[in-house]
Amino acid sequence: MKLNQTIDAEQLAEWIDLYQDQLFRYAFFRIGSKEDAEDVVQDAFLKIAATTAHIANPRAYLFRMVGNGCVDVIRNKVKFSPIEERMTTPSPSDDREEQEEFERINRLLSNLPDQQSEVIRLHIHGEMKFTEIAEMMEQPVTTIKSRFTSGIEKLRQKFIN
Repeated sequence: MKLNQTIDAEQLAEWIDLYQDQLFRYAFFRIGSKEDAEDVVQDAFLKIAATTAHIANPRAYLFRMVGNGCVDVIRNKVKFSPIEERMTTPSPSDDREEQEEFERINRLLSNLPDQQSEVIRLHIHGEMKFTEIAEMMEQPVTTIKSRFTSGIEKLRQKFIN
């Protein structure tokens, strides 16, 4: 693959060093599969290397691409899996501890509206600042903070009371 004029190999390597672990964690806690999360992150880096657009905020750009990739993986798994597999809970990983953590977090976040759970995932697993999430989602920072706070409060009320 040939890199474009805007992004050179050195810049791409720096972004990989800076963001790869955060992107992987975020993807894993969206998908629940190490292999699929690795593929989604790798695809995002390949796409950013091939883009000709100027990227003002590479971190936000990469998180958006990984988020979209996760949605595609989830859609394709449901679309192409046999009905028997869809009726049972798939094992997201061979490692039992990671599987339990994934299932626990997914159960908690499934009680929230998608917008709130996505902000929580990005902030906690993606280690993104509210300003970065706001830029990525093209929403005001106050809206993003409100979604996070409301989501956390709903979880507290549901599971502490």
